Amino acid sequence: MGQKQKNVETVTDYADGRHFLRLHRDIVLPATACEAVRRHLSANRWAEAKQIALEHAPADAREEIELFFTATAERLADPVTAGVMAHETPRQDAS
Repeated sequence: MGQKQKNVETVTDYADGRHFLRLHRDIVLPATACEAVRRHLSANRWAEAKQIALEHAPADAREEIELFFTATAERLADPVTAGVMAHETPRQDAS
């Protein structure tokens, strides 16, 4: 049973003011970078979101970000999965 949403979201923890790119773990990003990634994902501009995430993420998260965005690009290029993903929107935090 495949999940019908992309496994990415941008999150703001208002309790302590930290911002995250949530893939399989929380990756801390500066607030402005997190908001920029959120805007690009919402507009399906994956390459731009990836670039900003890579520029601002800690070094130990870059491989994970690269893997996630590369796999997503491959799924988007596949006509079978692209049709499903075209109707989805990135998850956003409930805050």
